[in-house]
Amino acid sequence: MTGIVEEITIGPARLILGDMREVLPALKMRADMVMSDPPYMLSSGGNNGELGGCFGRNRYDNGGALFDVVPWHEMAPIMLAACADNAELIIMATDREEARARAAFEVEGARFHRLLVWGKGTATPNRWFMPNCEFGLYLYKGKARRLNDCGARQMVQVRQMDVSHHYLPADLPKLERAPHPTEKPVKLRQDWISNVTDPGALVLDPFTGSGSTVVAAMRAGRRALAIEKDPKWFGVMVGRARDALEVSRAAFRRAGVAFPENGAVSAKTGGCGA
Repeated sequence: MTGIVEEITIGPARLILGDMREVLPALKMRADMVMSDPPYMLSSGGNNGELGGCFGRNRYDNGGALFDVVPWHEMAPIMLAACADNAELIIMATDREEARARAAFEVEGARFHRLLVWGKGTATPNRWFMPNCEFGLYLYKGKARRLNDCGARQMVQVRQMDVSHHYLPADLPKLERAPHPTEKPVKLRQDWISNVTDPGALVLDPFTGSGSTVVAAMRAGRRALAIEKDPKWFGVMVGRARDALEVSRAAFRRAGVAFPENGAVSAKTGGCGA
């Protein structure tokens, strides 16, 4: 059993509908990087009556699970087994989940680089300091590599701009046409992917959601292996990937740089101090 319900290849991206717990162990591909925002438990209890969007009462019951949650200790060994001997990982989490995530990955042999910070520009209403940032747990497996840009800062400010709802079917009811609840900016992921991998590298996202990692990988000239369990968001990811392929091809063509069609690898960058 491969767990693959549907599979589509778009340029350098392999998109799979299925559960990562079944799909990844059956694949022989080994990723150079994992870039993912896994489904984890959110804060529960309290009064969420003033919240809207993905935390509104019509979409979130305040129980802590916005998605089908996969425990950190369950996902970590599967992700690391799907990585090359030397690989980078950036796993996104909130301040409440970062310690649990780090512990789960370190038990399986990953090593800690740094806690990256994404300043979102907007804040979620809360009575105990409104959170306006999320975190990227920067880990590595095997031998650590140098960044391509030594001047990159730990904290970056990138405002979220939701686009996923534009790719949903027009006949969906209004309540189902909202953006993906945890959509991430393409620029944020593109910057991180570009800095910790070489052109042509394979980037894995086993919880792809609406496909921001796929778009970011294409724009960065990397390959992508993306897995999503929800058919609704898989369809959105496919639409975004098709658009991103044409835009990325054109951008690389204008720059006179080879685009990684069907897995072709461009020349490697030197990295800091190389």
